[in-house]
Amino acid sequence: MTNYTAGDRVLPPPGQRVVAIFEQLSMAAGVPLAPAHRVLDFGAGAGRHVAEFREAGYDAWGVDQIYSSHAQGSSEETFLRRVHAPDYRLPFDDEEFDCVYSTSVMEHVLDPGGALAEIARVLRPGGVSLHVFPARWRPIEPHMHVPLGGRVQSFGAMSLWARLGIRNEFQDGLPAQDVALANTQYCKTGISYPTAREWELRARPHFARVEWDEATFVSASRPVSRVSRLVAPLMGMPGAPSLYRGLHTRVLVLVR
Repeated sequence: MTNYTAGDRVLPPPGQRVVAIFEQLSMAAGVPLAPAHRVLDFGAGAGRHVAEFREAGYDAWGVDQIYSSHAQGSSEETFLRRVHAPDYRLPFDDEEFDCVYSTSVMEHVLDPGGALAEIARVLRPGGVSLHVFPARWRPIEPHMHVPLGGRVQSFGAMSLWARLGIRNEFQDGLPAQDVALANTQYCKTGISYPTAREWELRARPHFARVEWDEATFVSASRPVSRVSRLVAPLMGMPGAPSLYRGLHTRVLVLVR
């Protein structure tokens, strides 16, 4: 593992970069992003996408509960701020940002309404908020690696998969019962998969436009995603974006 010095700007690998994807999503929403715009990574982790946006010329900032691993991203902690559960109050003034974005974060938000209200508060009028996160019915839940784990979350289901050997990278060698108990608890405290309709209803009091745009995401992510390259030719078919939203990835577009 590479060791980084405090202050280093550590970019994500080319296959995991997102600036071009979010630029295309914002363009499709009619609120184009451009360098020098002020953007906020909601759930920035160690800040690797903050580093990527800053490298591209944006005034980028990030928030998360924990950001410590230089190996995962930028160690420029000057541009990172902490938030604390359960209210996730963002440490910024009203209407500070042109864009608030997230990648694989909203499935961890246990209070979607509160999070959306805070995002709207720090977003300028006419600004855009873009969120890419796993679908509720994704065949393999990406954190536990449990089949249909975003929807079927009973202890019995978790026990079955644990006995069949299903483990994530942190559970190798653990007894099946321990894995099942941990996954059942994680479903209560670590992940949340509201329906698309619930997301819409939560967002509408705070945003002028609430939309889904999986088609643009698939097109924009083709250079870095094998799945996107496979499904891109199908996205023009009736119902294909909705099916993709239900089974693979949601792309929530909010304009204040």
